[in-house]
Amino acid sequence: MARRSSSFEWILPPRPEGVSAFRWLRNVLREEILNGRILPGSRLPSSRELARQYRLSRATILAALDELQAEGYLEGRRGSGTYVSEHLLPISALPQAGSPLTRGEANAAAPQRPRMSSLAQRVQPLVMAVKPENRAFRTNLPALDLFPTTLWAQVAARRMRSATAADLLGCDSAGYMPLRQAIAAYSHRSRGIRCTAEQIVIVSGVQEGLDLSARLLVEAGDKVLMEDPGYQGAATLFQAMGARIVCMPLDAEGAAPQEAGLRGCRLIYVTPGHQYPAGMTMSLPRRLQLLAWAGKYNVPIFEDDYDSEFRFSGRPIPAMQGLDTSGRVIFCGSFNKTMFPSLRLGYLVLPEDLLEFFLRAKAMTTRHHSILLQAPLCDFIEQGHFGRHLRRMRNIYAERLALLCECAGESLGESLEVARIDAGLQTIAHLRSHLTALGVTAESLARRAAQYGIDVVPLSFYCRQVKAPEAVQMGFAAVEEREIRIGVRKLARVLESLQAQARAGASGQG
Repeated sequence: MARRSSSFEWILPPRPEGVSAFRWLRNVLREEILNGRILPGSRLPSSRELARQYRLSRATILAALDELQAEGYLEGRRGSGTYVSEHLLPISALPQAGSPLTRGEANAAAPQRPRMSSLAQRVQPLVMAVKPENRAFRTNLPALDLFPTTLWAQVAARRMRSATAADLLGCDSAGYMPLRQAIAAYSHRSRGIRCTAEQIVIVSGVQEGLDLSARLLVEAGDKVLMEDPGYQGAATLFQAMGARIVCMPLDAEGAAPQEAGLRGCRLIYVTPGHQYPAGMTMSLPRRLQLLAWAGKYNVPIFEDDYDSEFRFSGRPIPAMQGLDTSGRVIFCGSFNKTMFPSLRLGYLVLPEDLLEFFLRAKAMTTRHHSILLQAPLCDFIEQGHFGRHLRRMRNIYAERLALLCECAGESLGESLEVARIDAGLQTIAHLRSHLTALGVTAESLARRAAQYGIDVVPLSFYCRQVKAPEAVQMGFAAVEEREIRIGVRKLARVLESLQAQARAGASGQG
């Protein structure tokens, strides 16, 4: 093998300003070796000779050589000196991206990435409709500017000052027990949940809870029931699992399943407290019927309670879980809408016979969530701050919804019918029949509104099989009063321009 003698002098490039001599020499020698300009097996000059040639301290030379030796580029031979490793392959010998290959080389290099699983190949992008740069009428967001950040910081700081070594170590997979106890007490008072703290598992939110449930309960090819229109995060997950999605249409009472649909079903996904995205609340007779069928056919129900705590008239409707007598309901709540999305904390209330399976799976994935967030949240709930925050936000959201309906009635009443919902962060607005007769659609309205900086989401975005009515989803919770008024005026101009364009097109065809 070719070797370089120790008398050879490498021509080193100038040292960049601000780079230490040690880093510069180490990087230059590493690059020379990788590019094959210093051959494998070459003997390096002694540290004294290198120090003399390049006018560097011997300590700098030794530090650079020691690090390159630790990284495997060099090897020392007792009584002989320092050599470039015999086993290094220069970069030029490795396949380069985009380099021309012969047919045989191409076949040999064909797998450009590891073979992906069937799950990976089924996963589709989860398209989020929210555009954070738009104010009105963004959906799925609470009023983050009104969250009491100073109070939260004080609660968190007190907890951090008293943190013990055990707190810094972590907790078991189910989560921080004092938080689970606080959630059990709170959810019983506010949502009618019947459970012990041991049945609660802390998760990052609805999506993680749903993912755990699908992985443990659904195999590829299994039948899953979900609402249509429904939450696209659930549909994307079930599709990735290879499930056969059977859609439940909606009526005025919420999801309307047929008993035959539950035969052979492995999971039912519903949003009974506040249907997403249409907004109605599932009636008590419908809930009882669904629970009876689930018990008869031994089908678990995943109850997604994403924002029903924001109810504007009366107390929040009790959860289905509180009506369940056969242990079929998996209840999932979240603090990411009631507090702030980056908190990433929610909870599952699990039937006792499923608990151990979920804890095993949780231990293999996220293991547990940070106590440095769980503990302050526990204090926030127990000290009454969470309840006060919810009451304040319910009043504000009710006022913003009322203002939206009032402004829409004045400026959009001839074009859009805005639904007066009982709970949530967004509502639905239906296009009037004369608009649809002209060919104006929810999709065309959303596209044109985006040009004006207005964010509305066509209901068809959430549909799989049913034909969506011409309607758009409009958020109000994160939109200030002034922005609601401005947004309604802009939306009125958008609708006027769409009508004018449609009439012009119709007259041109005539």
